[in-house]
Amino acid sequence: MKRIFKAYKKLLRIIFSESPIVIFVVLAMSVLSGFLVPFSTWVNSRIFNVALDVANGTENFSNLIPLLVLFVVALLLPNICDWLINGYAEPQSQLIFRTAYKGKMLEKLKRLRYEHLESDISMEIIDKSYNRTEGAVRHLFPMYLVISISSFVATIGSLYLLASVRWWLLLTILIPFVLEAWLRRKFNFNIYEELEKYWGKERKYGLLAEMLENRNHVKENRLFQSSDFLIDTYQKRMNERNREYEKYYFKHLLRQFTGLSLFKLAGLVNAALLLVLYRQNMLSIGLLISLTLLIFTSLSRNLNGCIHIFLWSGFHINSFDFYDKYFNLSEDKYGYIKDIPGNFDIEFDNVYFKYPGTEKEILKGLSFKVKNSEKLSIVGQNGEGKSTMVKLLLGLFSPDSGEIRIGGEPISAYSQCARQKMFGAVFQDFVRYSVTLAENVGVGSVDKIGDAAAIGLAMVKGKADTFVGGLPNGIETLLGRDFEGGVDLSGGQWQRVAIARAFMGDKPILILDEPTSQLDPMAESEIYSDFATVSEGKTSIFITHRLGSTLITDRILVISDGKVIENGTHESLVKSGGLYSEMFHAQKQWYKKNREEIAEDA
Repeated sequence: MKRIFKAYKKLLRIIFSESPIVIFVVLAMSVLSGFLVPFSTWVNSRIFNVALDVANGTENFSNLIPLLVLFVVALLLPNICDWLINGYAEPQSQLIFRTAYKGKMLEKLKRLRYEHLESDISMEIIDKSYNRTEGAVRHLFPMYLVISISSFVATIGSLYLLASVRWWLLLTILIPFVLEAWLRRKFNFNIYEELEKYWGKERKYGLLAEMLENRNHVKENRLFQSSDFLIDTYQKRMNERNREYEKYYFKHLLRQFTGLSLFKLAGLVNAALLLVLYRQNMLSIGLLISLTLLIFTSLSRNLNGCIHIFLWSGFHINSFDFYDKYFNLSEDKYGYIKDIPGNFDIEFDNVYFKYPGTEKEILKGLSFKVKNSEKLSIVGQNGEGKSTMVKLLLGLFSPDSGEIRIGGEPISAYSQCARQKMFGAVFQDFVRYSVTLAENVGVGSVDKIGDAAAIGLAMVKGKADTFVGGLPNGIETLLGRDFEGGVDLSGGQWQRVAIARAFMGDKPILILDEPTSQLDPMAESEIYSDFATVSEGKTSIFITHRLGSTLITDRILVISDGKVIENGTHESLVKSGGLYSEMFHAQKQWYKKNREEIAEDA
């Protein structure tokens, strides 16, 4: 109960701060809606009685007219209440929530430690807080609040009508209800709480559904005719989840049936008691009919409505709690140094690292130094820790032990602003934004996103200017096919856009983390050569498992099993006969035709 009041206090405060009228409308319409239940019962009983008297000639028909007017009013007002609650208050509160809550959630996402995005525990919190909290809020306000208030008012009025006949009718109504409520509380089957256990399974078939509907997947699905297989896998996973749920449901079905039938059986007894009281002339025929209908229609619903919020809000409060858990997730911590250093030496000093929640060490005492303005290739087989090293250098993760320094200072000592000014990076899975070409490049330095000269220079450096003339609206052409009028680029053109993005803001440290792995080796060599030429004077790091970059860099590091095993120039490493030499001789036929050209360009 404490959790419920805490959640409502927070929720109502947010809505009240944005639109107090929404709170007033919900409360007023809830009370009015509840009042109409006993009021309609009283009006109906009066209509029955007066109509019979009119039929017998003991009453004038004119006496029935005011009651018929009240009947029509009581018939129409619930629709008005429902329209104001569901047609105005609910959409308005949802709009407030999306603005106030989701805006804050997106702001939090910017500060969230990157490691949470690679943790299943954290991803469950993020997913549920972002996708379920809105639905939970809609249930809690106005739905559950309206049910509780209107049911309470209706129940009080209904019990008053019954007590006006005989006080002990309250006992014959409430005792079975209290017993049923106790049974439901003890053996309560809450579908929402059960569904809470299925997040992992929901994610499994949810991701498959995305693969079936995503444009980028449909092409391959049709090429390999894999759609039928994916659909079959989707159905199997979903059916597996449903079978587990059905077992749980049928397990509790008998208990649920017993608990829910108790009050209905008591209703038959109470109807019989009212009939006995009528035979004893203790109530009118109109009141007999109206109260009997009340017992079998709305009374049970309203009594249950009084405790509805306590029985069924658990799941929604739980989703609401995920919102709090989300904001308690750790954030990136930045240092006090606001200015970038005078030189950009990079040093890894005995760095050890394993991903959170795992036991396997990825980096095992990694140590090396990159001199200011040096061009360095870091090579190694897939899975040896090269990309992990980049994540640590960019501050996405922190080392378990050891230290990373830039310009002699630990990377952790630099402020967020300083870090953003230092690094320009192109990743293997670079983002293809569905915005204009100019904006796709400009996001590399958002403070210059409106600077046409800076964007133009970055495009020239990345050679993204070479295909602008073929686009319908030049640099203002919308890219991607997500929106009407968008134009898609070739793989090589997107590569150029990503590289141009890295050159935005004149970053002193440039990193290429296998962005060309999807291109053929010759095209890869060309891009690396172009990049090396325009990055002259900058500290540049080329990460790859293919050797297209090694002939154009000053030095090469070979990483294996999370540490540096070889260090030197291309010529010295080939002569040493180690891992680099093996990799080079295995790949040299890829580059044989233009190796001399690449060397000359370097």
